Amino acid sequence: MHDSAPAHWALATQKKLAYLGFECLDHPLCCPDLALFDYHLFTGVKTQLKGHHFSSDMEVIAAVETWLEDNILNFFEWLAEVRAMG
Repeated sequence: MHDSAPAHWALATQKKLAYLGFECLDHPLCCPDLALFDYHLFTGVKTQLKGHHFSSDMEVIAAVETWLEDNILNFFEWLAEVRAMG
């Protein structure tokens, strides 16, 4: 599975992959584990975590949980607006 970078779709690349016996798979249209509105959360979380250095997974989890607690009402307001539009 690869993206649509020109080097990935070049004829020489395709021939080499076929020669080696690889089967190319398309990316799914979206991740089945995430609803489309989940992506709205990622921008805020990424902004919150940007520039921070964590020494453990637990620190990252705590930072994300804190962000969610502080922003969950904004998320549900946004979600209500999205649902009302469509």
